[in-house]
Amino acid sequence: MRKSVVIGTVVAFFFGFLVLPSIYAGLTTQHEEKDQDMEYEFGSYADEWMLYAPEEYVEEEGEMEYDPVPFSHTVHGDYDCGECHHDEQGDPLDETNEITGCMSEGCHDMAVAEDADDERDIRYFEKAYHDQCMDCHRDMTREGEETGPVACNDCHTGGE
Repeated sequence: MRKSVVIGTVVAFFFGFLVLPSIYAGLTTQHEEKDQDMEYEFGSYADEWMLYAPEEYVEEEGEMEYDPVPFSHTVHGDYDCGECHHDEQGDPLDETNEITGCMSEGCHDMAVAEDADDERDIRYFEKAYHDQCMDCHRDMTREGEETGPVACNDCHTGGE
């Protein structure tokens, strides 16, 4: 009886604290690749993405006010990679560079803004995305060019 309790406790600990978090981490990501068909020097990447807020943001803020944002590389295909993707000095990256996630590189790795100053910090992921996407779309609108959305609910469409 005593041996089975010890074994049961060890198994429960192992499963509860080691296995479940690993499974959960594998199922949740900041960006969900909807497909995997675009090729470049370092492998392939997804054309269609669903952009989610980081888990830390969701945990801190609770219920999300807006839905995740769908993104398509094909729709943005007339632009060079470096118009969005850059290195830590802000220099553009291209298909000869390995491109990784914005938050994983340490550029825009602030998941939660603690105060108004943090919300204006380019390290804050939300500011970085909004500045990059919305500023480009607004500039194109001012220039009379056809562009993508500039209003909250136009991007956050819930297109899962």
